[in-house]
Amino acid sequence: MSDTETPAGAAGSRGPAGADGADGLTGAAVAARATARPGTPGRTDAADTPGAPDRRTPPGAVATVVATVVAAVAGGAATLVLWYLLKTTHFPSFNASFVSKALATATLCVVVVVTAGLLHLRAHPTWRPATDRGRRVLRAVTEAAAHLAPAGLVVGALGLPLSASRLYLGGISVDQAFRTQFLTRMADTPGYADMAYPGQPSFYPGLWFFTGGLFSRVTGLAGWAVFQPWALVTLAAAGCALVPVWRRITGSFTVATAAATVTTAVVLFIAPGEPYAAVVGMGVPAALVLGRRGLHGGRFALLGVTVFLGLSANLYTLFTGVTALTLIAMALAAAVGGRTLAPLWRLVAAGVGSGVLALVGWAPYLYRVLTSPTGVSGRAQHYLPLEGTELPTPFFAAPLLAILGAVCVIWLIVRSRSGTARALTWGLLASYVWVVLSMLMTVTGTTLLGFRMGLPIAAILGVGGVMAVVDARSVGLRRLYPQVMTPRWAHVTNRVLTVVAVVAALSFVVQIPWHQRDEIDRAYTDVDGDGVRADQFPADDTVYYKDVDAEILAHRPDRTGTVVLSDEQSFMAYYPYHAYQAMTAHYANPLGQFDARNSEIESWTGITDPDRLRAAMDAATADKGWAGPDALVLRGSLTGLDRDGYGRPDPGTTFSYRMADDIYPNNPNVRFRTVAFHAEAFATGWSLREVGPFVVAVRTD
Repeated sequence: MSDTETPAGAAGSRGPAGADGADGLTGAAVAARATARPGTPGRTDAADTPGAPDRRTPPGAVATVVATVVAAVAGGAATLVLWYLLKTTHFPSFNASFVSKALATATLCVVVVVTAGLLHLRAHPTWRPATDRGRRVLRAVTEAAAHLAPAGLVVGALGLPLSASRLYLGGISVDQAFRTQFLTRMADTPGYADMAYPGQPSFYPGLWFFTGGLFSRVTGLAGWAVFQPWALVTLAAAGCALVPVWRRITGSFTVATAAATVTTAVVLFIAPGEPYAAVVGMGVPAALVLGRRGLHGGRFALLGVTVFLGLSANLYTLFTGVTALTLIAMALAAAVGGRTLAPLWRLVAAGVGSGVLALVGWAPYLYRVLTSPTGVSGRAQHYLPLEGTELPTPFFAAPLLAILGAVCVIWLIVRSRSGTARALTWGLLASYVWVVLSMLMTVTGTTLLGFRMGLPIAAILGVGGVMAVVDARSVGLRRLYPQVMTPRWAHVTNRVLTVVAVVAALSFVVQIPWHQRDEIDRAYTDVDGDGVRADQFPADDTVYYKDVDAEILAHRPDRTGTVVLSDEQSFMAYYPYHAYQAMTAHYANPLGQFDARNSEIESWTGITDPDRLRAAMDAATADKGWAGPDALVLRGSLTGLDRDGYGRPDPGTTFSYRMADDIYPNNPNVRFRTVAFHAEAFATGWSLREVGPFVVAVRTD
């Protein structure tokens, strides 16, 4: 089959939204489906999306799986190599110079223009090399460039702007402290362990952090230092893996490349700060389409969505849940409309399979929940920012998103009989329903974190917009204006639309670094685990963390298993000590009894006698099963210091500790207040050393 195969909608084709009203397959595919036995996959895995100049029979199932794995590995490896090369440069910081922004813009332009140019050469015979060897080389180069284009976007949009810093977007501020702490834990002890509390299984999906911990061990990077490269690698790998997946779905290499690169660009623009959530959000549109086809008999599609749900449940459960609910709705609609239970049985099969995969990560926590005598007290959903009170409208975030969103909505209505359009419509509606339900849940004292749904909504609109543009380019204008759109004018119009699309894509992707500038700036203004501020300004108290760590290690040679009570979030994120108390309630393990621990800590602040303080800590361990603090890192000062900073507490003085309280539904949802320990309570049974503004108390009895 040549690369200039007749596109869908031309003579002999059923068009992008065939009259069968389901998948809009080509005439041959419809015939194949018609002759297939009821309940068999037939051709439901064939392309049902708009035609393109290079549309052809989709690759086989095995070929798609192999291509997906190869693309992901190649994209991740290429990104890692480029990341290492960027770390050998000496570019100025992003917040102090426009050099890295200029380089990022140039890189993104090259990625978009080269990819588009090669795809154009591939699709138009008049521009191809004359020899077979030249055509084979062009095909190989085009395949490589298209599959690696998402990785190029990741490196250009984030890798270059972050090249002079060792921190990722957001630095170590706010939520990134929790994520860094989790990654540090997995780098130290890969497994199911909670990031903070010793002896507890993790409540948060840990696949991204677990694999990041393994990556840390392979590369020799510290847990905190691996955050940036691992985020870039996984974002790139996920984006590149979408090319073979969409190629299988659409049957068009050009459409697949466009869908994958647009999805990657949209995710980088909307929410790249949570890479483990971003990689799931990238796959939601494809999962919806595969899910619908699977429910209608596509075995490979059903297997694909099963694997997606199982893996995503171990990455970011919110998106998994909404996707699963969408599939349930589609299955019910298919069962009622077709008067058959087959879609429901397929749904059950997908649910069981994905559930088994999900239990790989969730089983330890669920088992502990079922056997815990104290129950759970989670606060993860106690968050209602302003965005949580509004319907997500990512299409207003940038002109290109607005255009894609508008044409997507129009296309979903016009092509409502197309299987792909129906799947994306179900996903869009389910996402917005979830957002509204989240708002309604506030009357019960919680939320469904609806504000997070902006990412999958944007991804769905982006992919739908691509399908709409390709549809219009291929057949739409000729159907609307058959007398005007002669073959010559259709050819000219297609060229114009292609150029406009490339220019629009360029204008969008070059905005990504500037759109993320606040998060990039934090990567330069925050102090990393080595006590270095990347913009070369003086560092804060983080510079003392190495000495604090050395003091604890002098008495407790193994960080793992050593429990520290401290309000220094960055210290707990950079060093793999276990925490007596988590950073905040909404990131605390529900099994850890956050509020009860707060009350216990506050009760200690009223004790002045050293023996009573240690006895109270031991009693909490005996009664509640909490491992007591082996060390405390508090703010204060000592008296009678020797040259190494060791001293004794000054009676009448205090050591301060900042406590976090959950004050939902207020916004912010966390209140920090300072409580004070009596210094004389540490007079005996503790080794005391003053390190900068900190007093490090290590238990010695």
